[in-house]
Amino acid sequence: MSEFEGQIILVVEDNFMSYKLLEAHFRRANLSILHASDGVKAIEIFNETPNISMILMDIQLPGLSGLDVTRKIRESNTEIPIIAATANVFDDDKQACIEAGCTDFLSKPISFPELFQLLDKYLG
Repeated sequence: MSEFEGQIILVVEDNFMSYKLLEAHFRRANLSILHASDGVKAIEIFNETPNISMILMDIQLPGLSGLDVTRKIRESNTEIPIIAATANVFDDDKQACIEAGCTDFLSKPISFPELFQLLDKYLG
């Protein structure tokens, strides 16, 4: 597993158990983690933390959707990698994520080897 010392990832995930599983994997890779359980909190954390390296964005969030959060973030930052994570895996869903500004796409349940390939790609 790759080492990502000093990298900060914002995990936007409303399911606590899913977040804890991600957290365990990310900690083993020396990633620093910030967590938002809804879209409003995600935007707040993003705006208050200028050194976030990447965002893992759940698309189906309560209230403000992950697509809306991505659009809002893209208004001020077009460079940060935003990886969409969703159980909706149809081509239309993937296209909607890319059109909203997501950099890449992961289907749920998340494959950790696939996730770490994306971490290597965008943070390595």
